This record gives sequence, C-alpha cells and structure tokens, in this order.
Amino acid sequence: MYDSPVMNQELLEENSALKQKIQDLEQSESECKRVEEALRHERELCLDMVNNQPAGIYRIRVSPKNLWRKDAWNSPEYFPYSIELVSDRFCNILGIQRQVFKTNPGIIIDLVHTEDKTEFARKIKKANGKLIPFQWEGRLIIEGKILWAHFESLPRSIANGDVLWTGILSDITEKKQVEAGREKLEAQNRQLQKSESLDRMAGAIAHYFNNQLGVVIGNLEMAICELPQGSVAVRRLTAAMQAAEKAAEMGGLMLTSLGQTSGKREPLDLSETCRQVLSKLRTVMPANVVIETDLASPGPVINANANTIQQVMTNLATNAWEAFGESRGAIHLNVKTVSNAEIPASHRFPIDWQPQDHDYACLEVADADGGIAGNDIEKLFDPFFSTKFAGRGLGLPVVLGIVKAHGGAVTVESEPGRGSKFRVFLPVSAEEVQMKPDKAPQPLAMEEGGTVLLVEDDSAVRDAAAAMIKHLGFSVIEAMDGVDAVELFRQRRNEIRLVLCDLTMPRMNGWETLTALRKLAPGIPVILASGYDEAQVMEGDHPELPQAFLGKPYKHTGIRDAINQALFSKRK
Repeated sequence: MYDSPVMNQELLEENSALKQKIQDLEQSESECKRVEEALRHERELCLDMVNNQPAGIYRIRVSPKNLWRKDAWNSPEYFPYSIELVSDRFCNILGIQRQVFKTNPGIIIDLVHTEDKTEFARKIKKANGKLIPFQWEGRLIIEGKILWAHFESLPRSIANGDVLWTGILSDITEKKQVEAGREKLEAQNRQLQKSESLDRMAGAIAHYFNNQLGVVIGNLEMAICELPQGSVAVRRLTAAMQAAEKAAEMGGLMLTSLGQTSGKREPLDLSETCRQVLSKLRTVMPANVVIETDLASPGPVINANANTIQQVMTNLATNAWEAFGESRGAIHLNVKTVSNAEIPASHRFPIDWQPQDHDYACLEVADADGGIAGNDIEKLFDPFFSTKFAGRGLGLPVVLGIVKAHGGAVTVESEPGRGSKFRVFLPVSAEEVQMKPDKAPQPLAMEEGGTVLLVEDDSAVRDAAAAMIKHLGFSVIEAMDGVDAVELFRQRRNEIRLVLCDLTMPRMNGWETLTALRKLAPGIPVILASGYDEAQVMEGDHPELPQAFLGKPYKHTGIRDAINQALFSKRK
C-alpha cells in the first residue's frame, strides 16, 4: 500500500502547521520570559525606590464596615485595618521587624505617647469619616525614648468598599530639637531684652527718686538745725527724715540689684570676709536656726568690696532661715575653689552668663527645709518677687546685682520639701590680700570759708545742696549746668575755692565740665556728684579726675566729708 499524492500533501501541510505552532509557542514563551523579566525589574526598581526613601512608606487597607464596630479595635476578627506594605525605612524608624506588622497591625497605635493618643484617634476618625488626607504630628515611645513622628497619607477607595491609605512616615525628632533650642534661645533673648528695658526704667526711676529724696533729706536736715532741739517739731521732722532715708536706701538697693554696686574693690580672702560677718549674723538670726560652716583657710582670693560681699552672704543666709519658719534647722555655709566644669548649667543667673576663667571662688549657702517650686526658681531674682512676705523681695535681686557686677554668677538647686542650695561663683584673683592698718586715720578738721561753685541742673536739688554748703560756712555760686558753670568760673575764678559738679546734665556733662574748668585753672579742687556707683562713674580713661566723689542722695555729713577730702587732696 502506498501514500497517494493527496495524502502526502495533507501530511506536509499538517506538519508545517505544527511547526508553526511550535514556533509560535516558542516565541510566546520567549515573550512571556521577557515580560516576566521586565516585571521583575520594575518590581525591584519600585522596591528599591520605596526602601531607599528618606521617609518610611506604608499602605494600610481600612475596612469601613468594621471601623465603626464597638469591638473593632479589640477583636482580631473585626480589626478595622491591615498593613499591606511597609518599607525598610518605615521599619527602621519604628524599630520593628516587617512581619510584626502583619500579625499585630495595632502596634502603631500602641507606640503613640499617652498624652497624644486622643488627638491621634481624633485625626484618624475625621480622615476616615470624610475620606480626606490624614496628617498627624506627635510623639511615639520607641524603646523608652521619645521620637517625634509625622504621618501623612492619602485615601483611595476600591471596588469592595475598602479604602487604601498610602502615605509616608518621617522622623522629625531632630527638627523638633532644633525648634526647641531656637525657641529657648528666642525666649532667653526676649527675657534679656525685657530685663534690659526694665533695668533702664528701674535705674531711671531710682535716680529720679534719689534726686527728690536728696531734696527732702537736705531740707529736713536744715529745718532740724534751725529749730530748738528736743521740740515736738524736731521729733516729727526727725521721723520724717528717717522715713526718707529708708526710701533712699530702697533706691540704693534697686541700683545695686541692677549691678550698680558701690565701694572700692580690693583683693579679699573670701573665707575671711565671710568669717567677719558670722558673729553679727548669729546675733540677729532666730534662736531655732544654727549656721554650720566649712570655710577653707586660706580661702580663695577675689577682687571685690568687703561690704558688698558680706551683704551677699547676709541676704542668702536671711533667705535661708526664713524658709524654716518656726521649725528648727541648720544653714550650711561653705567656701571653696571650683573649676569652671563644676558650675551647673541649669538655673544659672544671669541666664546668658558663661564661665571665662578656669577657676572660680564658690560661696555656697544651703538649707534642708522648705524648697522652691520649679516655676518660681526663674522668678527668684525678679525685683519684689517673694514667696514669703508682702513688700519683701529685694534680697536676692541685690545678691544677683552684686555678683553680676563682679563678673560672676549664681546657681540655684531646690525642690519643695528638700531645701535649697544657692551657689555664688566669683572669678579668682591672682593678687595678694593686703594687710590693713589696725586703726583708720582720723579725718582732718575742715577749713571753713571761701566760695563753692555748685553745678546742678535740678533746681530743687541745687537749692537743698546750697543750703547745706552755706551751713558748713561757705558761700555759694549756683550754676544751672556745665556751660553756665564755665562762664561763671571765667568771671569769678579768683574767689572760687572749690567746685561741686553733678555728673549727668544737659549741654555739658560733669566730665566735660571738669575738663573745661581744669583748662582755666589746673589746680582747682572738684567734687563730682552722681546717683551712679563710684566705680561705674570712674570707669574708663578721663583726661582729668576729681579730688572726691559724692554719691546721691547726699546728706549734710556727706557734703562735709567730700569738701574736706577735696581740700585736703589739694594740700598734699
């Protein structure tokens, strides 16, 4: 039997068709592999992009039908959402392995800080209810540490009614720390600017009242001198003068709290300076309080005024024993030398102070009773702030003013019920403490007579000062300012024995007036008067210096001593 031509042709055609199918299948398989390779490459590219973003990427599927069930958040069966995708960065930020999100999708909520959970839940509810973008910024607790996080995602509804939320998670902890630091710095700057403004205002007020009180005290003194001693009028005027002197003392304390301290500075042994005031303190302190001391001997040397440093110690001790009330207690007084690294950075005043030297003298006053609330510590050195008695509140501001004027700082450690510790840090001096003579030299008797040129722009102050100078046996030529004084001096130079000149005046101030007068008469004795501290007034380089300084408000005895010093200096 043999194949017919027709049959052979059919077989050939079938064979050809089969080969074509095989070729088509091979091409199809090749195309599938190519597409599969392309898809794999695209997937790897997408995963690479997702996992290498600076923010964590996530996708969450939310089931609205379960979201509002009462048991949705507590029942695994009806849990309202599942986490479908988290990037490597997402896992790294939260410190959680990827598989944990599959088995415990509620872990994100568990990480939210307790104080921020309510706001977090409110934002979720609002976004899901209205299908609007979700944004939340708050704190997470990651391994016991606070992490500031920012979540942001967009919704997309799918066919079965579920909603896909695709979003990013950013770690903004560093940003928050920078913002907090900037806010703290801005708050400090605001506080410094406010403090500077208040200082200027307080200084101006104190100087104004000093001038006016000088008028009151001077006229009261003159009135008392002109009345029969022992009379009722004298007693009443004396009481008025004592009240005025107390008011003037308050003005002086205000200036001291601004850093305008008085008195000549010299090398002092801090321990010895404190030791000298202990007996006085023990005399005035309550019987229920004792002072325990640990004073290094020799103590650190500082360049300061003994009276102002003793005032610092007295004010701190007074502040401490007032904390005891009626209870028994002990105040611990300690003097030592510390390195700049030992100075606490917290609750340090002035707030912008930074240690410049390697070593500092430290005066520490501590008590173990009472204590100060944290919010009050920042107000302790505000003038007239007090947690104890109405009308008090200049003790600690005076301490800070003195310490600030000496280039130092004060730190406070306190806690209610556990007492307080105040530390004063002052720069150590390399100078040696000088031995003082046993007795002060006796002042020479005043040589009365002659004419004093009185230069003062405030007419009331000028009238009071003129009356006191005349009472001392001198005649007075009055000038309303420096320009007037120079002209009067040109005209009556030969009769003027002494010049008493105010510092702050319009047109020509005290220094300018002094220089102009010395050009006319190089040897003329001059007293410079001011409500500012002597050290502050004398600071800087001046072509001419006065023979004496007179602080305002001045009294009869103050003018007498200044005139005596100026005339005695001329004879030397």
